Amino acid sequence: MTRQLLRFRFTKVLIALLMAAQLVACGGGGKDSSPAATSSQAASGSPAPNSPTPSTPTPSTPVATGSATINWTAPVARADGSPLSLADIEGYRIYYGSSAGDYPNSVDIDDGTAVQLTLSNLPLGTYHLVMTTYDVAGRESALSPEIIKTI
Repeated sequence: MTRQLLRFRFTKVLIALLMAAQLVACGGGGKDSSPAATSSQAASGSPAPNSPTPSTPTPSTPVATGSATINWTAPVARADGSPLSLADIEGYRIYYGSSAGDYPNSVDIDDGTAVQLTLSNLPLGTYHLVMTTYDVAGRESALSPEIIKTI
């Protein structure tokens, strides 16, 4: 539940940042301070001379994104060497972040038979990923070796 909340908050923060970037890129209005414009605006009930005039927003540059596909082979043994059947695997969890050893994001894969996941709409950059397996009793394995994906 905590990881889902963290993933939800990460998505909200990412959306807020994207929206803020778009708002910053909108630009401001200009003003016409020529005497003719000032007197005609005042006579027609238009905005006061020092008020900004409406402008069309400047189109913002979309954030470039990409995807990363991760493939794996289901484990056949537990950490203690005892056998692990596919029926005992409840799912997998992918942890990822932008620096080695720091994985603030995670994705749960509630399918013990899955062998692939594509992470989509990731901002361009380098990602460090690790993975765990969890069984039907909820026990989670140790982290896999880290892989690095550049998008």
